[in-house]
Amino acid sequence: MRRSATILLTVFSLTIYGQTIKEMKPTLGKLIDKSSEGEIEFNKKIEQCEKVWKKVSKSDDYKKLTPEEKKIYDNCDEVDETYWEILGSGCSWYCGGGLDTATASSELKPFKGVKYAASNIDDLNYKTVWIEGVPGYGIGENITFHFPPENPRITKIIIVNGYVKSERAWRENSRVKKLKMYLYNKPFAILNLVDTRQEQTFSFEPIGYSDRKDWKKLSTKPWWTMKFEILEVYQGEKFDDTAITEIYFDGIDVHCFGAGTKILMSDNSIKDIETIKKGDKIKTYNFLKEGLQDTEVTKTINRIHSNLYKLVFKDREITSTDDHPFWTENKRWASLNPQKSNSNYEQTTEIQNLQIGDKVFIPSEKIFSELTSIERLNSGQQTYTIELKTADNFIANGLLVKTEKTK
Repeated sequence: MRRSATILLTVFSLTIYGQTIKEMKPTLGKLIDKSSEGEIEFNKKIEQCEKVWKKVSKSDDYKKLTPEEKKIYDNCDEVDETYWEILGSGCSWYCGGGLDTATASSELKPFKGVKYAASNIDDLNYKTVWIEGVPGYGIGENITFHFPPENPRITKIIIVNGYVKSERAWRENSRVKKLKMYLYNKPFAILNLVDTRQEQTFSFEPIGYSDRKDWKKLSTKPWWTMKFEILEVYQGEKFDDTAITEIYFDGIDVHCFGAGTKILMSDNSIKDIETIKKGDKIKTYNFLKEGLQDTEVTKTINRIHSNLYKLVFKDREITSTDDHPFWTENKRWASLNPQKSNSNYEQTTEIQNLQIGDKVFIPSEKIFSELTSIERLNSGQQTYTIELKTADNFIANGLLVKTEKTK
């Protein structure tokens, strides 16, 4: 009886607007194979890593480790910060701001201290979950994301379907089979989900405000929404409650550098930023010692951007997004869009405005080079950035640039 009701409600929802809506199938990603037992093993591994890390404060210390300790140290490079975290600490689309809130038409009441709130669906955590709170399978219930106008544009929606904190929880609770997606409160697409614990990605043309040159003007535009409505479900073995662990996003408009940007390595060689790999050693600048030192790359990120700028100096040039800070002659970090840099990222000092005539530091020569022109590049390009183990800056095309962490 419940299954028949589901079909009738689905047909009604698809035809009520008198229009045809495109149906989409996902690209399947990694399997979320989580469990309480796995969390215990993960925490044990973290403890081992921390013990070995304490022994390695300098590069020569690694040679003093036992063979077993070296094996632990090498494997620790692949360890995430927490067992349940989805993205880790590296740069992602969320470095550009991320969404503000998520609200739902209903929520299952907490049980034994576990909450099933709407906020769980956008907390980037595999352990928490949103479960609708009405009798039956939750057909017609929905979750809505609210985005500020400055939000970076979205090109991918990644859905973690069902309750994936364990295989048992996933099987016992119902999962979504079809989601109706609304954009700006209008029907946009039908997302056909596979009954799997794998991540499911749907790709789109950029969603969001495209005119991003004037940050102040952009911030005055209306907020916008994206809503997902349950149309049809895969029935759980034990519960009719329908669960979605996470809906998260990827896209463009996050700070990066263009391909071909030259990075200074620890051995003083030069590599293109797109060839840099996790574990590579590069040079960073130590302000206290006023000299270069080595650090390790912990993550590399690449994105396609359409709002890049070419900064031309007297003796070099570099392609960058507008919010990436450079170290200038008057001992300050400065970017083309300081409001965006200060709003979206953690800063120890306020980022200032970078403009023609400013001089940017070249640490290997301990001189400054004058910025002579700024040119916006309208065509989309693949861009890159890196995350570091122990420092907040690196040398790109000889210039001292800053890494940034989202707030």
